[in-house]
Amino acid sequence: MNEPKDPRMSGKIAMYVLIFSAALVALMVWVAG
Repeated sequence: MNEPKDPRMSGKIAMYVLIFSAALVALMVWVAG
């Protein structure tokens, strides 16, 4: 996976990954709960 040259794009991708992982954890906790 090659890194984008635009640093803002990289930050946006990192933010989306963080949100996605948090949502995934919340979903797992909700399903297991």
